[in-house]
Parts: sequence; C-alpha cells; structure tokens
Amino acid sequence: MSKLIIFAGLPGTGKTTLARKLSNELNYFYLRVDCIEAPFSKYYSKAGENGEGYEALINLAYENLMLGHNIIIDTVNPLHITRKMFNQLKEDTKSISVQFELKIKSKIKHKNRVEKRKSDLEGLITPIWNDVIEREYEEWDLALDGNRFEIWTDNMENAFQSCLEIVLEKLN
Repeated sequence: MSKLIIFAGLPGTGKTTLARKLSNELNYFYLRVDCIEAPFSKYYSKAGENGEGYEALINLAYENLMLGHNIIIDTVNPLHITRKMFNQLKEDTKSISVQFELKIKSKIKHKNRVEKRKSDLEGLITPIWNDVIEREYEEWDLALDGNRFEIWTDNMENAFQSCLEIVLEKLN
C-alpha cells in the first residue's frame, strides 16, 4: 500500500524545508505545486489561480501512488476544496496518509522568514508579508478536511522530529 504525506500551511511556515528533509530521510517522492506553477507564471501572470497546479499535482501523485511509490506533497492547501482533493486522492489510490498543517506561534519569526525568503524556482514570485496575512486560508475542519497533525515550526528541528515520529508511527 502506498503512503502519502500532505503538507499544508501558509507561506513561510517551513513546508518546503520539512517536506524535502522528510523526503530525503524516508526516500519518498517529493511533489511541490510551486514546481508545476512557476514555469507557467513566466508566460501567464495568473498561472495557478484557478487550481490548475493542484489538478496537475493530483494527477502526478495519482500516477506515482498507483505505481506503488510513496509521495510527499508540498502545497499551501488553503481551502476545504483543495483538502478534499487530497483526501479523494487517498481514497482513489487506497493509500494510507498523514496530513500536517504547519504553523508558527511567533508572528515576528514568521514575518522574518517571509521577508528573508528568496525564490528557488525561476518564475516563482515569493509573497510579501502582507500577501501572507491577507491570503484566503480556511481554518481546518475535521469533518470537511479529515484528520491532520498541527506542527509548530518555530523550532524546525523539533518540527522535523515530530513529523518523522508521526510518520513512522502512523504509516509503518
């Protein structure tokens, strides 16, 4: 049975850092929606605004999960509808999964991370702090979004250890 790890959280909460580190530790495929949307944003300023990146990501994940590969997904995953897409992916592929929602207790630390961030993908425009705090992000609802583990990333090493322990307990 394939395994699926889904990361959610506002920009600057550490999703990419933790997802990449877990991918290396566990040898899971790593899929990031930004890698799908960034090349298109060079040519189309509204790339990804209608969910195309999420749909492409779901298709890539589906194919790999059906081949028996384990996947880590890195997205903001801000809406009930996007979370529903990932829960449907889990059902369609009969995968077992863990969802993480990353948060930062310190707004100052969060703001600093956002402001100091540099894009690592050509065409990816990193948001400014105002974009992050004004972004539509629906509160997690267990009934609509399924179970998730809330991970506080003020200390990234502790956050990584928490994620790793949860994955090893729930997916092995």
